[in-house]
Amino acid sequence: MIEDIYYRFFQMTHVRTLSIFLAYLARFVFFLRFLLKKAGLRKEEILIDPNDALTILEKTSPDPDAVPDYSMTEPDPTMDLSIIVPVYNHIDVLGTCIDSLVNQKTRFRYELILVDDGSTDGAAAFIERYQSENVHVIHQANGGIAVARNTGISRARGRYFMFADCDDSVKDTLVESLMQKAVSEDCDIVMCGHNLVKRRNGEVLSTLPNVHPGVNFFGYQNGDMIMNYAGLPWAKVYRRELFEQVRFFPGYWYEDTIVHGLLFPQCGVFRYVSAALYDYNFYEGNFTHVQFSRQTKPKAVDRYWLLKAITEQHDRIGLPCSAMFYTMLLKHVSAYYYPTVSGLSEEVVQAMFFAGRELLLRYKPQENVRLPYMLRLTEKAVLDQNIALWKLCSVNQ
Repeated sequence: MIEDIYYRFFQMTHVRTLSIFLAYLARFVFFLRFLLKKAGLRKEEILIDPNDALTILEKTSPDPDAVPDYSMTEPDPTMDLSIIVPVYNHIDVLGTCIDSLVNQKTRFRYELILVDDGSTDGAAAFIERYQSENVHVIHQANGGIAVARNTGISRARGRYFMFADCDDSVKDTLVESLMQKAVSEDCDIVMCGHNLVKRRNGEVLSTLPNVHPGVNFFGYQNGDMIMNYAGLPWAKVYRRELFEQVRFFPGYWYEDTIVHGLLFPQCGVFRYVSAALYDYNFYEGNFTHVQFSRQTKPKAVDRYWLLKAITEQHDRIGLPCSAMFYTMLLKHVSAYYYPTVSGLSEEVVQAMFFAGRELLLRYKPQENVRLPYMLRLTEKAVLDQNIALWKLCSVNQ
């Protein structure tokens, strides 16, 4: 919440320090309101057996339980970067996206992998015109964005990977800026800022720069400063090796959660480029709106199913049950979790709580984990089985 407030103040003032101060001031006001609401809370005496909770979630929206393909092409040591673009329709803006990626001003060698995921509006034929030595076009039956990204990963030859959505565009210095940082400092992940561009009928309504000021807004204390940064797949380059045992899980909503859940925990060296080099176009028909539409809301329980899949893959990889991983789970089982299911029946919300609680108990380190105040209170709510407090903490982070 505070990060979004900062971006809006910065859009108005263009002064970093003033915007940070105003964001903290606004958070303080929200915190006072939170304390008033907390004082009036009454604990709900509700207990649901974890197995019963899973049964409720299965009836609401079954676990996709899909297993990704982990095959990879041999890397080309001369290929610095592979840019993977899932393509599904959007023929009206597709050329803008691809042209911005093809026309990068950079000394680094890169390839562009366009994965047509069963487009129906002519986009499949349109992207064929870009086919060249370093632009590869792949056609497949519609399987969803996770499957399309995974197809790109399996064909990628670069030392680093980058993702872009087919209805977005990038600045012509994106590759150079991120790759220069990645190579010169031997980074695992390099991220840049982005512009949130709201459009309607081809017209730009507003542009909100999202450039992180490098402040530990959330107060993480376990060497997990990286968790302050958005877990979006685009506007980043990733070292190839991070994906050796990681893929996007097919069939799930919120598939981007793997960035926080499986990629950040493997990251040893992270750097941030303080410039908005990626334009995320937000319009009526994009998938973010579909995910929150009333007609398809039951699919929101994928928030739990995906965390379950991530924890299982976390164990297969052999990653430690660290304070950072536990903090990530706690954050996702609250701030990212409750708001997306709050429109469902109370029975489903309660089932989500108790299913998520079991995950947290399983991955809670034996040593004391230092947590920011709101996450510490969230942890208390979970351990005490206090659903009312959990709900309040979830919408105030």
